[in-house]
This record gives sequence, structure tokens and C-alpha cells, in this order.
Amino acid sequence: MRKFVTRLSLNPKLQMWRRVVEMKSWRYQELQKALPTTNCVDVGASYYPHTSWWLFLGSESSNWLAVEPNESNLSYLKNWPWKAKTHAVVAGLSELGGKEVLHITNIDSGSSLLEPVIPPSMKLRLGESGEKYVFPVRKVEIDTRTLASVLEEVGNYPTIVKLDTQGSELSILKAAINEKMSSKIVGIEIECSLLATPLYKGSPRLWEIALYLEGFGFELLGLDVLPRNSTSKKVSNISKQLAVECDAVFSLRRDVVFGRCLEERAVLFGFYVTNNFHKEAIITLESDIELVVYLENRGLNVSKLVKTLKSVRIS
Repeated sequence: MRKFVTRLSLNPKLQMWRRVVEMKSWRYQELQKALPTTNCVDVGASYYPHTSWWLFLGSESSNWLAVEPNESNLSYLKNWPWKAKTHAVVAGLSELGGKEVLHITNIDSGSSLLEPVIPPSMKLRLGESGEKYVFPVRKVEIDTRTLASVLEEVGNYPTIVKLDTQGSELSILKAAINEKMSSKIVGIEIECSLLATPLYKGSPRLWEIALYLEGFGFELLGLDVLPRNSTSKKVSNISKQLAVECDAVFSLRRDVVFGRCLEERAVLFGFYVTNNFHKEAIITLESDIELVVYLENRGLNVSKLVKTLKSVRIS
């Protein structure tokens, strides 16, 4: 019975519905109504939405773009419980667009435009289950688009982007964040390997991603490291954890976004809140009077929200 309950608690669909129930009594509904039109781009959106962005999922002002080349993996959009407006983008993304080879892994959520290869030095790290997740691999040629072309279809609104494409994330971003075009992207969540030799050929390291984005005014806010249990035995019987991959959260620096329009500043504030960067959110409200006036004019009780954010930080 305990194993059955555990399996239920880990089911992504049940997690999604649990989040819906939680949000019905959530304390940020005023903020959700005050948010401007926002493009929320979920690249690699297989099986279920990115529920960490609950604030934007619960806002009628959100354009939710679920980007995934395998249309059957977007079936959850048919029973969509959120207020955000959905847009299914059945396509792969690449830096330049056009024909690309997609390497479809045994469990297709691991598929990538990059070829998966497990180096001998990494086999012990991934284990038998890791190999079965990836192999066997089959190759298919697909049409791809650029991130910039996807954003053009929904309008030039402030944008947050989540990428989980097994190593091609930075190349996808380069199509929308570069010297030749001005982007309204204010927040990014990106999956990245932390292995010395990444599983997918040509995958950038975390420091390469950070260096590129810092060049365009972004900063690394936080890391959610996804570990694996170590088999090494020490004097202590508590297993150590090996860092395998992470979700890295980047945002425009406050000094950079301060020169942008109020809508972009409001979306960045929402990005802080939905990712639980409560101190950043509080500092923003204390230092950006124009943003406070903007949000209050849209029906938000800012003083009440600040108290809520401070109470959440303490708890």
C-alpha cells in the first residue's frame, strides 16, 4: 500500500491537479490579475506543464506556449485546468531553423538534436537505469523553427522561457538573444548537465551558458541541483549526492530591467515570486516606485503583498 501511495504522489498529472487545488486558496490572486500580457514559453513541454510557474499558469494574461515536436506528448493541453491561454507549438527548435536530425531516445523525453553518447568515465554515474532511459536511439529528420519565429506569432510581449531540450538549450536561446535583435525575454530557466563529460555531444557547460547570458544583462539567480545517490561508503552511513544536472534560473539584472518598460519590470517581479525569490521581489517593490504605482493601478494591494512575501520568507 505504501508503495502504491508513493507512486501516486510522484505522478506528474496528480502533481499538476494538486497544484490547481492549492492555487484556489492562494494568496497571490490579486497579483495574477495585475500581471500584464506575458509570453510563457515552455520548450520541451512533454507530458505536463511547468508547474513551477504557477503564478503565470493562474493568470488570464498569460500566453502559454507549449513547444514540443511530438504532438502526442502535448495531450494534457486538451484537459487544461489553468487560466493561461494555451498555444501548442508542434515543432523542434534550433538556432537557425530548417531540417535537423532528432535523436529519439528509448524514453522519448530524453530526445535531442544532439547525439547521446555515454563516455566510459560517466557510465558508473548514470547506471543501468540511465542507459535504459537513453538507449536504443533512433534518428529522424524533422523541421525546426527558431525561438524568435515562435515569439513573433504571439506578439512582442514580455517573455519568460523554460528550456529542457537535452543540450541544445543555449543554441536555441541564441536565436532570440543576440546582438542583432532586442528581446523582451526577462527570465530563463534552463536545464544543464553538470557532468565533466556531458551525455549529449556538444552540450555547453553551465559556465558557458552563464557567460553568454551575462553578456546580455542576465544574472544567475539560483540552481536546483538534481543529484544521484553515491555508492561510496564513508564512516557516516548517510549517502553523499553526486551532482548530475541542474535547473539554472537566470533573470535580467535589476539595474538592466529598470531601463525597460513597466510591463517587463512587472513580469520580472512575477518571475521572482513564482520561483520563490522572495527577497528579490521585496527589494523590487521597495526600490521601484513606478512599478508599485503601475501594479496598484491594476488593482493590487502592494502593502498587503509585501507583508505576505515577508511572512513567507520567515516561514
